[in-house]
Amino acid sequence: MARTNRYSSVLRPVLVGKGSPEVSVILLYDIENDRIRTRVSEICLDYGLQRIQFSAFFGKLNRNRRQELSLKLRGEIGDESARIRLLPVCEADLADMWVLEQYRRDADALKAGNGTRPADLLPKLRVLRQGE
Repeated sequence: MARTNRYSSVLRPVLVGKGSPEVSVILLYDIENDRIRTRVSEICLDYGLQRIQFSAFFGKLNRNRRQELSLKLRGEIGDESARIRLLPVCEADLADMWVLEQYRRDADALKAGNGTRPADLLPKLRVLRQGE
């Protein structure tokens, strides 16, 4: 008599979540330990994420890479105090994204100046929509 698996109909793999295989993500962290914070930023760069602020990264990762990154970060943190958020961002929200960047072209020239600011040395503000 052939044996049958009595659990074959009970344990079925279920696809959790649907969507694009590669999604845009924002990774944010707040880590007290300098060594761990530096190591976490290096790991994010190794995964191809772009730094958008001191403790924020943006990029595209598929589900396996997100899970792999999360496990690697958890291992790096160990028992230390840390908060990390890995947020998926849908394409519709990215299409409405605005990028606001303000920077000084030459901060040293501003410091050395006599208090007047030529127009070309003023902080620049760019507002970009996705695709521009």
